[in-house]
Amino acid sequence: MELALKTLGAGYHFFSKLDLKSGFWQFPINAKDRFKAAFITPFGLYEWNVLPQGLRNAPPSFQRIMNKVLSSCIDFSLVYLDDIIIFSRTYREHLLHLEKVLNGLKLHNLTLNSMKCQIAQQTIAYLGHAISSKTITPLPEKIKSIALLPEPKSLAQANRFIGGLSWYRKFIPQFASIVAPIHAVTNLSKSQRYKFKWGDDQSKSFYDLKNVLTSRPLMLDFPDDTQPILLSTNDSKAGLGGILYQEINDVIRILYYHSKLLSSSQKRFHPIELEALAIFKCITSNEIFFARSGYYYFY
Repeated sequence: MELALKTLGAGYHFFSKLDLKSGFWQFPINAKDRFKAAFITPFGLYEWNVLPQGLRNAPPSFQRIMNKVLSSCIDFSLVYLDDIIIFSRTYREHLLHLEKVLNGLKLHNLTLNSMKCQIAQQTIAYLGHAISSKTITPLPEKIKSIALLPEPKSLAQANRFIGGLSWYRKFIPQFASIVAPIHAVTNLSKSQRYKFKWGDDQSKSFYDLKNVLTSRPLMLDFPDDTQPILLSTNDSKAGLGGILYQEINDVIRILYYHSKLLSSSQKRFHPIELEALAIFKCITSNEIFFARSGYYYFY
């Protein structure tokens, strides 16, 4: 999903998002296999004639089919289950791309939900983010839903909070270090869940994270591929951190905040090894940016 978001940050100016109408139900199950998806009701035994969402292999099967359907459009479209996003550099080019995708769907008798489709937009909502040609930001309603969560009283509530935040960790400097106290009491095996305990350290971390989310606009720039990418890293006893940025006309443009907690073995690394590890992690998590840029510097 992160790769999909970064793919859209390559100077594209026009976006369209298509939504399949009851996408899964547009794919029939082979008649000889329908008994495998049978289910019991008070009125008797029933079998699915089309692909239901509840089957374990339904999403990957659906994804494979859609990838094949739009295989000829791979250079200008992304498919995530029943969501299709089309991206182009110019309006004229976008109309051609849109026509090719629609023809591919028509060829396979797939129908769209017109009420959920967005055509030729310069800013588009995708995977919980608002994307334009130059920037990416979290959707305000997603941030609001996290900010309204009450302080956790159970492991499930704490995991829900962390899970919601993880989508937006790239917007938060030193995210791993701030969240470390919560992670310490949620990273439990199934047999150890009874040990969950929420204390003062976790409460402080919870409100610090909420403050970061709501005290300033969260935004990252997409890289200008004609300019060098700069990488500044740091490490602490808790975790690694790094900032990808560009300096253009004396203006700092932040591309990505990377942070990661250290494992018990990594905490024994020499400082030079930690610095090298931080560089490695920052590069590998943003390979697509470095691949597009001709040059970069480490600090």
